Amino acid sequence: MTEASSSRLREGRRLSRPFFDRPTQRVARELLGAAVVVVGNDGRERAVRLVETEAYVHDDPANHAYRGPTERNRSMFERPGTLYVYRIHQVVCANLVTRPGEAVLLRAGAPLSPELGRPVGPGRLCRVLGLTLADDGVDAVTGGRLRVLARPGGAVLVAAAPRVGIRRAADRPLRFALVGSPWVSRPRPPAVGPFSEVSPTRSRGVAASRRTRTTRRRSSGGGRSGGRSAGR
Repeated sequence: MTEASSSRLREGRRLSRPFFDRPTQRVARELLGAAVVVVGNDGRERAVRLVETEAYVHDDPANHAYRGPTERNRSMFERPGTLYVYRIHQVVCANLVTRPGEAVLLRAGAPLSPELGRPVGPGRLCRVLGLTLADDGVDAVTGGRLRVLARPGGAVLVAAAPRVGIRRAADRPLRFALVGSPWVSRPRPPAVGPFSEVSPTRSRGVAASRRTRTTRRRSSGGGRSGGRSAGR
């Protein structure tokens, strides 16, 4: 990631409420390549480019909202674009809410800020961005603490794979990753398709999406990355 492309990502258009108010799997795929920017208490910005997400949908036994609203998951029933943060195994993980009771787990990112470390795996991603349980319920659409910026540029190739770090419904192909990114957590999706090509979203005040098409293509490779999933 060059300095110029990093700057371009961080200056992109902020994703709107309608972007998140769509089918969760679609949002999970189209978040790949978007920039997540978090403003610390000191005013310093920490930013990553999302390279891996995971969808948690209706009638999904791995979903925290599977049995309905609770005190822990109340943010999952707030407006689309709300941040749902929870703790597991001494780390915290962050999700962006889509439809009521559904959300996208932010699994890994490529660092856009200097000295950010390795934001690979949901726990490490939250740690390097400075996200804590206090951020549960933050509005990513209009709030000042966190914003999500649309991915600029051309289409990207996205691979789907089974989810990791969970026990229930782990075999469902609801984990999505940018093909060829060295920042995707292990186990990585296979280097050979089928892959889906996802184009940047268009907007006339709200975010909409183009159609996607399926293609088979070999990835550009990349080294193995560290970072173990914190689970869900």
